[in-house]
Amino acid sequence: MTASASLTQAQREELLLSGWYSHDARWFNAVAEEFGMEAANRLNRRAAHAIAGVEAHRLMKASGIQPARGLDDVFAFIDHLRDIYAPSPLTEMEVTPIDGCTYEVEVTKCFVAANIARAGIADVYECAVFDRLHGWHEAAGLPLAQEFPAIRCPLASGGRCRQLLRLAGENGEARDG
Repeated sequence: MTASASLTQAQREELLLSGWYSHDARWFNAVAEEFGMEAANRLNRRAAHAIAGVEAHRLMKASGIQPARGLDDVFAFIDHLRDIYAPSPLTEMEVTPIDGCTYEVEVTKCFVAANIARAGIADVYECAVFDRLHGWHEAAGLPLAQEFPAIRCPLASGGRCRQLLRLAGENGEARDG
């Protein structure tokens, strides 16, 4: 019997997840060293948005989830995605509905923020969490009305990480509640 055959499914998933996150951190660091922090941040945010669409489409295909019709569908979809790609206790996030097309997200724990603080780059690292959420929304069929400006990771600096998200209407503008 091989060593990998003796692992449980949960152990295998943990190894794959931690391997992916280690690769991601080292990729970011390599880009920052080679091309500078500005390029690393820009490319990281672009990659986070793009990979979110891939993650979401793969989950939809594998589980038969249909495109979202409203915020409740989006919340359930995001819970499924987080359970696979950023599970608790790595990431803790609270979602508060405001109206039928707006909600607030507060990230209260983020493994990326912890690593950014540990690496000592909180003052230069740009958060990509909301770029990922944006990609998940697009894949779910309910895109957001806003792009997210570059912001320094507030959690890594001891602050609060909160954003108001609003669904896009037919013309891409914010929907009415």
